[in-house]
Amino acid sequence: MLTQQLKEFISSHFNDDTGTIILSASKYPDIDVKLAAIIIEARRKLLTKVPEWAENTNLIYTGSLSTEQCSSSKTAIYKQNYCKNGIVADLTGGMGIDSYFFSKVNKKVIYIEKNRDLFDATVNNFQVLGAINIVSLNEEFNTSNGDNLIREALNNHDINKLDLIYLDPSRRKTGGIRVHSINEYEPKIKELKDILFRYSDKILVKISPMADLKSVKQEVNEVKSIHIIAVNNECKELLILLEKGCNLDFEQIEIAAVNIKDKNSDEPIIFTPKIENDSKSTFGVPLEGNYLYEPNAAVLKAGAFKYLTCKYDIQKLEVNTHLYKSDKMVDSFPGRRFRIKEVADFDKITIRNLRKTYPKANISVRNFPLSATELRDRLKIEDGGDITIFGCTLSKGVKKLVTCTSVN
Repeated sequence: MLTQQLKEFISSHFNDDTGTIILSASKYPDIDVKLAAIIIEARRKLLTKVPEWAENTNLIYTGSLSTEQCSSSKTAIYKQNYCKNGIVADLTGGMGIDSYFFSKVNKKVIYIEKNRDLFDATVNNFQVLGAINIVSLNEEFNTSNGDNLIREALNNHDINKLDLIYLDPSRRKTGGIRVHSINEYEPKIKELKDILFRYSDKILVKISPMADLKSVKQEVNEVKSIHIIAVNNECKELLILLEKGCNLDFEQIEIAAVNIKDKNSDEPIIFTPKIENDSKSTFGVPLEGNYLYEPNAAVLKAGAFKYLTCKYDIQKLEVNTHLYKSDKMVDSFPGRRFRIKEVADFDKITIRNLRKTYPKANISVRNFPLSATELRDRLKIEDGGDITIFGCTLSKGVKKLVTCTSVN
């Protein structure tokens, strides 16, 4: 438990440099300054990720890595959709963010974490938060002990079957080197899934948002669905749901893309690769007064490019240019929406005119020979303002600069 003295120290030094705090530890002989610095750093990171925890001064944290790798409250709440009013096992518990939010909508959650210090801190936090329906086990879950560990946990708590098993496996090797293949994660899903299917028909796995969707099916069978979760237009999590006995081809797997925003969420895009392949894109030339659309990061990751034109009755600018246009506004489009002010050739005259007209603008590119930074340098326009200039390619390789204003 945190002493009142330590809490007051953390509060008074919350905005101070933690390195300086540690160097001045000798001034505070009655304070665990190192722990205070760790908690300050963790709470700062959690202010945007898990504000519900960051604002609670009674919670304890043990290190920066677990804080950096933990789920945000937004993505943890999204995972509640996979199981409600049931029993969930979180086999790679970490800081317990997912376990905590699962516990708010389920009867019971089994939280397993191998690191003793992290485990003790998390159990304290569960108690402080009043999460009394979480069973906590300080064990390492792996292929050799996994069967016995789950069986004993269920027997000891009079549980017959799990409604969902959740894993957030480590994506780093010894030494901190990142791995990309699911079969390199720890614990290894492919080796464990047959054991896990003895206790639950559903396994939810959080994998790298950089993973290739098609390779997911190639590396792990029984994939029922793939959900891509973005927060404020930044891809944060890729969730794969494995279902016992499921034998879908990749073309049949449900793919969902959702962007969770601060105020509200974009309408989720749900489709299958077959639907995308069977969809026929329509194309159009952007004109002054048209509306321009840029898909959010989750949709771009999902690859629902042709399907968008069918679902929203909009036109794509070019096969490889993932921007869309319409004559009438589409309020429900999952991404940014703009009104086109001007469409001009990418040439010296346009560059000179834009520089004079717009001293400030946001720069973006889609299927363009320059990066956004390179285009900004060429235009010599400062960052910011209400104008967005898109560098893009239309049909027959024509390069255009499309100047827009944002539509809320």
